[in-house]
Amino acid sequence: MQEKVGLFVSRNVLSDVAYNELKIMGFIPVAFSFGTKLGYPEEVVLDFGDIEGFGRQIAKCRIRKLVFAGKIEPSALFKKRISDSGRIFLEGIRNLNPENILKSLVSFFLEKKIELIPLTKVFRRHIAKTKIYTESGPDSDQWKDICAGWKAAKAIARCGIGQAVAIKNGMIIGVEAIEGTDNMIKRAGNFCDGFSVIKVIKSGQDVRFDLPTIGPDTIRNLARAGGRVIAVESNRAIILEQQKTKKIANKNHIIVLGFKGKEIR
Repeated sequence: MQEKVGLFVSRNVLSDVAYNELKIMGFIPVAFSFGTKLGYPEEVVLDFGDIEGFGRQIAKCRIRKLVFAGKIEPSALFKKRISDSGRIFLEGIRNLNPENILKSLVSFFLEKKIELIPLTKVFRRHIAKTKIYTESGPDSDQWKDICAGWKAAKAIARCGIGQAVAIKNGMIIGVEAIEGTDNMIKRAGNFCDGFSVIKVIKSGQDVRFDLPTIGPDTIRNLARAGGRVIAVESNRAIILEQQKTKKIANKNHIIVLGFKGKEIR
């Protein structure tokens, strides 16, 4: 008998890919979402932030494993009405940075004996490798920017600010914060073209909840903004729809690579 697994989803490609990967792994995914039904075969819709309702519905469905593929934009915590249980949950967290919220979520589900499946396991076929994915690779100046951007991105990630930077000629053009990578790319394009984007994971980040992710939409946004390179941390980032991503990147003369802190020879 196939085991049911809970899948927190939102309106994004990442959730759809996770759903299909779990089916391939032999599970029956039960989707959980906040606010709006998204069209999955078996789906539970909760009020925004209703953590207690989430726990009750998981128990009702006899689910013992859970995957988080849905995204909650940090700005939503300021813009949307949060359910009473969600408000109480957040009030119990001293500093509302993403790391502390995730730690509290881990504790909440572990107390209910729910296993959180790492995204590295669910998306194992989509994890970035240390390689250049596109037809062309970085030139010497772009390599310098990638290496410098790596250090800068790791520094802001340690501070809990964001996961990505935009850089050109050694100058940081944009730093990702609450707006997310796509909006940072758009902002960087207001200052110059030909820039590089480096996206990393924070050291010790909980891979059960969040992995840096890019895909076709990222490349389209980069093309519109005039960017030329995007490097993600290999073994710790997801590249969705890789064939489509490469095709769009090659068409727009954009370089895509998985990177681990030094040039790929």
